[in-house]
Amino acid sequence: MPKFDGVGLPVRAVPMRVVVCGLHRTGTMSMRTALRQLGFHDCYHMVSTFEHIDEDPQQWIRAFEAKYAGKGSFTKADWDRLLGQCQACCDMPPALFSAELAELYPEAKVVILNRDPDKWYESVLESVNKVMMPSSLADKLSRLYIFLFNPQMRNWIRFSLIMSSLAIPFDHAKERDKAIAWFNERYAEFRERIPADRRIEYSIKDGWSPLCEHLGVPVPMVEDEQTGRMVEAPFPHVNDRASFTINAKRHNAWAMERANANLFTMVGRLCVMGALGWGGYLAWKTRLGG
Repeated sequence: MPKFDGVGLPVRAVPMRVVVCGLHRTGTMSMRTALRQLGFHDCYHMVSTFEHIDEDPQQWIRAFEAKYAGKGSFTKADWDRLLGQCQACCDMPPALFSAELAELYPEAKVVILNRDPDKWYESVLESVNKVMMPSSLADKLSRLYIFLFNPQMRNWIRFSLIMSSLAIPFDHAKERDKAIAWFNERYAEFRERIPADRRIEYSIKDGWSPLCEHLGVPVPMVEDEQTGRMVEAPFPHVNDRASFTINAKRHNAWAMERANANLFTMVGRLCVMGALGWGGYLAWKTRLGG
């Protein structure tokens, strides 16, 4: 929960130390894992939005509407409320505000997390796009059922639709050129707005050394099981396409389970109300007959 000052304004619980300018499917989960390993707790990522599904989606909707639709405002106090427990941020949705966040938190180090645009496109096409755009009738009906009976997922779906319509204005599956142009424009904005002396050009294949040097922290070491000597820890590589698919199925199963539970609760309440109503009716008829 956010902390507040004497007049009720939110203050940061921890300083923002790292802003990662890296779009989805550029190695952001590996980066989040690496930053945690280096002691940057916590790193806000798309999974953080899901972990705080009751509150965060609405706040991100406000941020998107303020930036892309000119509706209202989203101030530093709002960012402190949303990200105040985090020392770092990466992935979507923070990546769409990376330049603003770097400007709001000038003490934070900046990492531009790169990936080849063509490989990025293919990765999104085979992972995120399949989850966001169900193709079969069964998948569409399943999503409608979840939307109707799982209010938490209504938050998530509304957030996803607004993010897509306002900040990602193209059909990823059908408009490859627009998608890659959008990708390149985002990185051009990072480099244009963030001074070179604050940022490092990086990809996860570069390993620990350049990242740790830029962040001013030691390279993590582990004990070698065979020799007992301290050696450089392996750099985390997580959330490949197969893992992404497994996690997406797990989230969908959770959403369906909650929808089923909510439906059964609703049906149970209706049955109880019906029984009580019928009992009241019988009592009333009995009284009249007496």
